[in-house]
Amino acid sequence: MRIGVIGAGIAGALLAWRLSRQARVDLITGLPETDATASSGGGVRGFETHPLQRRLAIESLAELLGTLHDQAAYTETGCTYLLPSYDGLAAAVAEVEHAHPGSTTVVDRTELRRRGWHGLPEGTVGVCERRAGFIDPNRLRQTVVRRLAAGRTSRVLAGPVLRLLPQSDGSVVCRLLGRAERYDAVVVAAGSWTPAFLAENQLPAHTKTKSIQIATYTVTGDLPTMFVDETSDLFGRPTADGRLLLGVDTQRWSVPPGSSAPVPDLAVQAVRIAGERLPHLELSAPDHVVSTADSYADPPVLTLWPVPGGTHRLYTFTGGSGGSVKTALAASRAAATELLATANSTSRTEHQRMTITERGTHQQVRTTPRYHTVGIGAGPSNLSLAALYKSVTSDRLALFDSRPGSGWHTPLLYPGVRMQTGWMKDLVSLVDPRHELTFLNYLVTSGRLYALINSQFDSLPRIEYERYLTWATERLGVVKWGAQVDSISITDDGFEISVDGVPTAVSEHLVLGLGTRAVRPAYLGGLPAERAFIADDLGQRLAALDRTAPTAVVGGGQTGLESVLRLLGSGFTDVKWIGRNQWFRSIDDSPMANELYRPSHIQYLQGLNRTTRRQMIDDSRYSGDAITPGGLRALYQANYDGFLTLGQFPVTLLPGRDVRTSDLLSDGNIRLCCSTSTLPEEHVVRQVVVAAGREHVRAPLDDELRERIETDDDGHAVVESDYSVRWKGMNGHKIFTFNASRYSHGLTNAGLTQLPVRAAIVLNSMFEREIYPISDDVCAVHW
Repeated sequence: MRIGVIGAGIAGALLAWRLSRQARVDLITGLPETDATASSGGGVRGFETHPLQRRLAIESLAELLGTLHDQAAYTETGCTYLLPSYDGLAAAVAEVEHAHPGSTTVVDRTELRRRGWHGLPEGTVGVCERRAGFIDPNRLRQTVVRRLAAGRTSRVLAGPVLRLLPQSDGSVVCRLLGRAERYDAVVVAAGSWTPAFLAENQLPAHTKTKSIQIATYTVTGDLPTMFVDETSDLFGRPTADGRLLLGVDTQRWSVPPGSSAPVPDLAVQAVRIAGERLPHLELSAPDHVVSTADSYADPPVLTLWPVPGGTHRLYTFTGGSGGSVKTALAASRAAATELLATANSTSRTEHQRMTITERGTHQQVRTTPRYHTVGIGAGPSNLSLAALYKSVTSDRLALFDSRPGSGWHTPLLYPGVRMQTGWMKDLVSLVDPRHELTFLNYLVTSGRLYALINSQFDSLPRIEYERYLTWATERLGVVKWGAQVDSISITDDGFEISVDGVPTAVSEHLVLGLGTRAVRPAYLGGLPAERAFIADDLGQRLAALDRTAPTAVVGGGQTGLESVLRLLGSGFTDVKWIGRNQWFRSIDDSPMANELYRPSHIQYLQGLNRTTRRQMIDDSRYSGDAITPGGLRALYQANYDGFLTLGQFPVTLLPGRDVRTSDLLSDGNIRLCCSTSTLPEEHVVRQVVVAAGREHVRAPLDDELRERIETDDDGHAVVESDYSVRWKGMNGHKIFTFNASRYSHGLTNAGLTQLPVRAAIVLNSMFEREIYPISDDVCAVHW
């Protein structure tokens, strides 16, 4: 495949760089004029108010800090984002904090004033990020362009493009000075020149240009962090040489592309607002003023847009806010993935399926991409499948996930939480130890191998495992985040997957890996949400809780234990841990118990009748559905340390209590009513954390497809030994399910211990041949 990218700004250069790994790419430069990349302030941060913009910014910052900080000359200044508080702010901040732990906090107007901010309206808050700053986008752009020029599958061609000539077969010819190049797909990433360039070629554009002006000032007084003030439209950052860069958002639209004459009023306005908001600063006259233009879309997100007007593969990659420096890394990765998928599918004319969607007033003609396999959910099960899939076939696979970005039980991750499985049981090693996505390779390539080894963990930190999943996800490049699948139907062409009511993919096979969600007991309904909530919300509620007040944790499993440990570690002195079972059971980690988690035992279970199999699985559930012994030991030791300090145990363990109802008392306390093996009990507390287990997420199958699924006496889907669902009218199209076959496949169904084994069984079935042999013959146990 040959792809042409027109425009060598930061967006176009990064997109061409991403594409060059899987396609032949030409980056076509324009005229040597100053562009938005060259004049950008280069600010990078994670927080944005627009959800998609925020996800891209978070992912871009993570990649920048991980591998590109030197090439981009990253300078950390911190960032303060001033804005009126809004519903959903806490969740938005939590997304940033999850990606960069310890970086992000929200402060009120009083604290902002203490930090030097004045004249802020009532209700203003500040989102403060430590891991934020600025880069030299021109330097990063030049680095990428040099790599492309030296690449084996990429070229850098001198522009400009004189004419675009879409062809009847979907390809596009670019006419340059003295030559013409034909491409399977063309992307116009020309920034503020994009609308005019498309108009010259009699093609519509969805973007418009807007004036941007910044200036640098010599100042006296302590420089602020990088900042964005939504209450006044002022933005700025310190410079590397100790000056202050300032700008104010303009409403000057449809300005000519490229450089333009400075607007004196804008500089005056910026200085005036800075004097009101940061009165301790004294600013000189501007040392340097830059006035330019950039391309904006609605919404202002840097993304791939098809150019309407036919079946040609012509796109734009522009439309972000400002120079989009803060989102360009992640946006270019997402655009490259989408472009390769769409271009591959549209080149197979027998599978073309056209749909129309609207964005604002512009209609976009899109081809629904076709895949061999689509997975719903991007948790460990489907990631393991995708990793093995990538190694054995060139057929296309995509995973759709409603989350904004990579994560794994994110609300429950914090320092001290440990895994219940060993590190060798990663996404691939049990069936393909030479795979590039092993956990060991993650440690080596990220430079943390020796640090982890020397830390001598008995059990791997769960945060480390989540970062391994993120690392693997980025390298797979098959996940479509923020895609809430609302319907799956069966058509003559296969499974049709719809996102937000729009057909988004068609596939031969379907894999369900939806995972679970926390159970919310009915007795939480009448209690104040800020003091009675599920364990997933503990992280965001913790700061507002009273550390000396009686606090209950309801739930005797691993999540309950981890909640108790987090409260204890945060200084809570009166915690009641309530569990339904007669004791807080720890996992049986003996050699015999571990025999239950081998392929040979899964095969043995398949030969039993349903009743016997169910009884055996129930009898052995505490080999996995219980608490890590190390976790209980940590609790007992911390509790005893608390006893030595306080003269009483800060945690009281209350097993054998089943919370049935609750009441909100007149003094604001909460009464929990429990049944026991003898008499009922009541416990009065101030705040309650509930870890009552998890339930399966229902697959979004439409009614027709759901009615075709065969079910057992309990109403559950019948799952075959190869994890396929039995359904009527398959016609060669298979549905596989992970995490929903406990009583057919045993305790390995929902755990992490057999991830690659399950994935390998599915692949063998999907391709109807033994791609991965599942060998487990050396076994002393004869079931």
